[in-house]
Amino acid sequence: MIGTAVLGASCLSFDNQNLNLEGRTSPIKPARLKKGDTIAICAPAGAMGEPNDAMEFQKILESLGLQVKIGPNISNRFGYFSNTDEERASEFMTFISDDEVQGIFFIRGGWGCARILDYLNFEIIAKNPKIILGFSDITTLLNAITTKTGLVTFHGPGGNSTWNDYSVDYIKQLIFEGKEVHYENLPSDHKIITYSPGEAAGDLYGGNLSVICSLIGSKHLPDWQGKILFLEDVMEEPYRIDRMLTQLQLSGILDAVNGIVLGNFRKCMAEEPHKSFTLEEVFEQHFLDLGKPVFYGAQIGHIRNKFTVPVGVLAKIDSSSGTITLLEPSVV
Repeated sequence: MIGTAVLGASCLSFDNQNLNLEGRTSPIKPARLKKGDTIAICAPAGAMGEPNDAMEFQKILESLGLQVKIGPNISNRFGYFSNTDEERASEFMTFISDDEVQGIFFIRGGWGCARILDYLNFEIIAKNPKIILGFSDITTLLNAITTKTGLVTFHGPGGNSTWNDYSVDYIKQLIFEGKEVHYENLPSDHKIITYSPGEAAGDLYGGNLSVICSLIGSKHLPDWQGKILFLEDVMEEPYRIDRMLTQLQLSGILDAVNGIVLGNFRKCMAEEPHKSFTLEEVFEQHFLDLGKPVFYGAQIGHIRNKFTVPVGVLAKIDSSSGTITLLEPSVV
């Protein structure tokens, strides 16, 4: 079983039979992947770190029985981007319109996806549903595309991530097999800390905390009412996490959502610990009295053992056990 610390007061329990879906629009679901399908490797943000990254990523995908197309920007560099905003957007849209491509994966995140949003054609994206999978700065594309089109997207590993058996198994269950996946940490994974126990359901949205905060006030985030928000980050000091969570609170997002899943916040430690709250103390300050299910430690984020989580799919969370259960398949 999962090691769980329970800190908060109990929330109302959730009953599958009483789930109110009135007014919910069914998402657009891409076709599941199968052996022989073609994946495009795209670079919509940062430049590739190492010259061999693309070739290594191609080998990984081919080992899953997939064919690969490599985007023209993969080997380019334009400052800290792979190319200009227009060229990065063009590469992505070219793969969206390519009938030979069933999925688009990304070589890395970094920064830059927000700068290409105004160059994307969301009507064309909606008419050409594909598997779109990535994380970190790709959080921008995932949430914007699902918000603007209703197409389910996928928060999961990129080309510079670890594609070990643990991570690949979740991809297979979710995207190849179309299962209603149950996500639960292994005992050797990050310990689950429950800040407010209970169950809740809603459509999953979220990703990198810094990226989500950078989009507040734009037209590229959903109406958060009734959603399940999942968050992760890396190498942000506790005061920065505190500042971003405060922004979520002041913008009404924390009040609107039905529940919150905190993934891994790797290397989010203070440079001067004696002058700082710990990350866990920051979470306690924001979530102990929130009055809705919240837990910390899900295997989401910049880590080796990684869940792949769909954006825009109905799910139930149990913050006492630290689990997420999909209530519908993510692909057709």
